[in-house]
Amino acid sequence: VFLDEARLAARLDHPNVGRVYELGEVAGQYYLAMEYLPGEDLASVIQQCRRSGKRPSIDVAAEIALGACEGLDFAHTAASATGQPLGIVHRDVSPSNVVVTYHGQVKVIDFGIARAESNLIRTAGGKPKGKVQYMAPEQAAGGRVDVRSDIFSLGVVFHELLTTERLFRRSNEEETLRAVLAAEVAPPSAVRPEVPAALDRVVM
Repeated sequence: VFLDEARLAARLDHPNVGRVYELGEVAGQYYLAMEYLPGEDLASVIQQCRRSGKRPSIDVAAEIALGACEGLDFAHTAASATGQPLGIVHRDVSPSNVVVTYHGQVKVIDFGIARAESNLIRTAGGKPKGKVQYMAPEQAAGGRVDVRSDIFSLGVVFHELLTTERLFRRSNEEETLRAVLAAEVAPPSAVRPEVPAALDRVVM
């Protein structure tokens, strides 16, 4: 499974995707040499905003979301040397997997649980992979996922970045799962009135 996922990640060469430089083995242990990203993941950024009682500017939040969209779109549309679509779905789009470097670059990282149609080894069917509070309902239910699942998850991340409030997190995992499956979402402007209506529509 590791080799499948590593080979998949190594195919993705884009400014908005964390780069894998090398795959190797030492004394029977496989490793990945990945791009060093001096910066913070969005989980850390949002946490610091909560602590300070401030929210990221709407323009900055939109720019970060756009960078993440560019990286995911590249992965979603990636093809083999023969033009065969790779069918990549990240499956774990969450604040901890989006990094903003100190130079302002946005990178989607950790395609470690990404599924590609070309993989030789498949994850056991019906077992959701990823962080439940950021999953699309079909993923949380153990169903088939496609690029739309990643887009849903990125919408959840963007909503949280704008509002600094976790959209589906509840007091325990069972209640969180129920909230994800219900997918009852108010637009960001319900929490942050200055969010423009056009951006509400993008998030929703």
